[in-house]
Amino acid sequence: MIAQTQTRKGEEEFLKARRWFFLACFCLINFCTGALYLWSIFSIPLAQRMSEILGMPVAAADLSPVFGLAGGLTPFLMIAGGFVNDRFGPRWVISTGGALLGIGYWLAAGAESLLMLYVGYGVFVGAGTGLINGCTINTSVKLFPDRRGFAGGTVTAALGVGAAVLPFAAAGLLNLTGIEVSLMIFGAVSAVVIVPLGLFAKRVPDGFMTPAAKETGADAEGKNWVEMIRTPTFWPLAFLFTTSAIMGLMMISNLSGIASSQIGLAASGAAIAVSVLSIANTAGRFVSGLISDVLGRIPALAIALVCALAGFLLLLNARTGDAAFFFIGIVGIGLCFGAFVGIFPGLIADEYGARHNSVNLSILFLGYSVGGFIGPVLVKWAAGQGGYAAAYWTSIGLAVAGFLFAGIYLLLRRTASKKIPQSIIQATDA
Repeated sequence: MIAQTQTRKGEEEFLKARRWFFLACFCLINFCTGALYLWSIFSIPLAQRMSEILGMPVAAADLSPVFGLAGGLTPFLMIAGGFVNDRFGPRWVISTGGALLGIGYWLAAGAESLLMLYVGYGVFVGAGTGLINGCTINTSVKLFPDRRGFAGGTVTAALGVGAAVLPFAAAGLLNLTGIEVSLMIFGAVSAVVIVPLGLFAKRVPDGFMTPAAKETGADAEGKNWVEMIRTPTFWPLAFLFTTSAIMGLMMISNLSGIASSQIGLAASGAAIAVSVLSIANTAGRFVSGLISDVLGRIPALAIALVCALAGFLLLLNARTGDAAFFFIGIVGIGLCFGAFVGIFPGLIADEYGARHNSVNLSILFLGYSVGGFIGPVLVKWAAGQGGYAAAYWTSIGLAVAGFLFAGIYLLLRRTASKKIPQSIIQATDA
């Protein structure tokens, strides 16, 4: 018993001394997984290649279900990887994910049928991304119980940076080498970087707390996913996250077309709008994590919802040639979406404990898949009405509903037997 205690203390001291190193590794790993979102860059040359191989016209739009499959698999593999991570640690989950990414890109590069493209990019790349992201985010939150917002925001921001920066590298490679070699290079780099870094990762023991952290009832209990979904507080949080996913993914999936048709921006201007949204999304993840550690998770989310409301109101008033309202509006929306992705890892750990956070957060992230389905459908429906105003008004309604869900959560939390942890809403103990 004494030997086990000494071993545990040794493990905790090791993790405390090197947690910043692990966070840096996870950020680099997540940066590499941002390559999943290069689909808009790869889809056109892949369609051209498939047309030549199959001897029939294949448009980039015809291949969009490949990316949909990858994005749809991601949260489910986050759940599967979360079970392994919570029990055995992230080492082999992350390394396996890196290997799947490498294999997936290589399969996509050599695909001579649509089925192989679905398997390579849709299944392998999507599965690898899900395994990796679930582990890096949740292990970071477990390593920083005293700064969960900062840890979750930083590691998710790294994913956003990758999604914003890697398109430039991809475009350059395509011009130099073509689609096949470009995919092979991305696959090789992903595997070479992620697999060895994953082997450095360590399991964070249950109850790991740094000296500055404040123990809460949630940390002591550590609810699993079944216990979590049975609590009344889970459903308001799930709906709150889903509303943000619908608003954010609606804009991310269609921004280029919206910028062109509503404001009259040329292709170069629409590309700038996409970059601005990506930068705002990334900044929202990092900054919101820091803010949530100071003000509390719910106040930080409330600020994010205000940004979304202001953003969609500006979009409603943006007209052809009036780019200022449009760009300021998409900054507010990007900040909101990034904030939710950055804050929720810490919020779920605060509410339900860090012990099972890998699976718990992955369950909640199913709302991301819901948003990925509803958001594009909402825009398509609104465009059929003669513009995007209907989609913007619907999003404003969702933001207002977000305030309602946050209020319901706090009301249910206050009626629970335990007080609200200070990290969730600082004003509680003020």
